[in-house]
Amino acid sequence: MLPTKMYWDWSTAGEKKDGKPYADHGPFGKHTYNTKKGSFIWEKNVEPSYFWFNGSLDYVLLSDPIDPSQPVELNHVVGNSKDNRSRIYPFKVHRGKQPYDAGNNTMAALHLFSGKEPTAYWGAYDWDKAIAAGAEFTGLTYSGKYGFVETRYHFPITHMVAPKDQALSCEECHSLNGRLADVAGIYMPGMHRIPGLDIVGWIVVLGSLVAVIIHGFLRYVHKRNGNRGR
Repeated sequence: MLPTKMYWDWSTAGEKKDGKPYADHGPFGKHTYNTKKGSFIWEKNVEPSYFWFNGSLDYVLLSDPIDPSQPVELNHVVGNSKDNRSRIYPFKVHRGKQPYDAGNNTMAALHLFSGKEPTAYWGAYDWDKAIAAGAEFTGLTYSGKYGFVETRYHFPITHMVAPKDQALSCEECHSLNGRLADVAGIYMPGMHRIPGLDIVGWIVVLGSLVAVIIHGFLRYVHKRNGNRGR
């Protein structure tokens, strides 16, 4: 099973050893630190998060105001239980820490690399210059102050899927605190309890069992009587 990147912290980027960029590798053979990009956390066998999803995602634009006192949702999953186009869908929630304009409270556009330009972050490792150049290129106004803010990004899981021999069992969802416990607007047998509905369900189950027993008994009687008539 391959690991997947779950956290990316840009605020630690820029550190050097003996004046040179460097990288550290973790237990999965992946970078846990890289001078150019900062720190990473990788994980295996990650349980996805589930949301109502109608196929659309809303994104935070560089011009949109943010609240840096709490994690910024860089994109929002669109959908709900009352939307007939929505389905419960698995997502990877990628977390990180990214630069933002601390004066305008907007996410920062970054100039990372372009030859040996002094304003490119991977050239001079200067966030102030890199953010100013990114703002100029995109036509935005940079306040001259920057910081780092926690972020979240939702990736629809259309790959990174486990092989068929690791498919989920019924109990993964049909149990208390199952995988869909945080999904609103659903009734999940085994996870939720509605006494009246539970009674109806058991009546249906027992009725089906009785019907199968009667059907089997009648087939037995019919077959036995048929053999006697020969």
